[in-house]
Amino acid sequence: MIVYYFSNPGRLSEECLAEIVCLLPTQQQEIVAKMKNHRHRCEQVVAYLMLCHALEHNQTEINDSETTIKEFQNSQLTYQHINNFQFSILNSQLSPLPLWSFGDHGKPYINNYEGIHFNISHCNEAVTIAVSNRTIGIDIEGRRHFSDTLLQRAFNKEEQDSVKNSDDPEWEFPRIWTRKEAWFKHTGTGILMDHLTSTESDATEAGCAITTLTVATDKESGGPFWLSIAQKL
Repeated sequence: MIVYYFSNPGRLSEECLAEIVCLLPTQQQEIVAKMKNHRHRCEQVVAYLMLCHALEHNQTEINDSETTIKEFQNSQLTYQHINNFQFSILNSQLSPLPLWSFGDHGKPYINNYEGIHFNISHCNEAVTIAVSNRTIGIDIEGRRHFSDTLLQRAFNKEEQDSVKNSDDPEWEFPRIWTRKEAWFKHTGTGILMDHLTSTESDATEAGCAITTLTVATDKESGGPFWLSIAQKL
């Protein structure tokens, strides 16, 4: 499995974003056009480009049972030098370009690459994508404020105690949240409120492993972030 992440995609200017969108398949242009928020449009575009890059350059990692995690570098996005960016689309050897749709609960899937699974996630300051030959779910989250109501609705007692007893609850909360979200995205449902069974037990019973780690970026880009990946064994 290959995982790419990119910090602060909202840094793309409207002009830069528009030039990139023109290079995308019509289907992706239509998805982006429906998004009113600039940051959300940037996240969608960057996620698509990371998917293209993975399909073109990382077939070995996609089919590997081990997980490879890479930061999608600014030089690969090249919003300072937009003409050089065309390697991802116009000069790409990738054919066909991926087309994706969404399931009933919003889980994306690729229409025209049989046997390839992918999943995307974003938070306020980062976007990430995982590509594998197995069913996957991924979630990324930075430090997060939360209410007692959300804690009680989303977390079971053991998880609530872990947050409350932590020296840094606003950092412990997203660690657990990303594990739950990755698992539910793996199943295709997204996180379910008031579903207070054990994420760990549910995943293990289903033959799924959840991996959680931190990824860091430069201070200007935000982070660090918790990154959790759920994958069928």
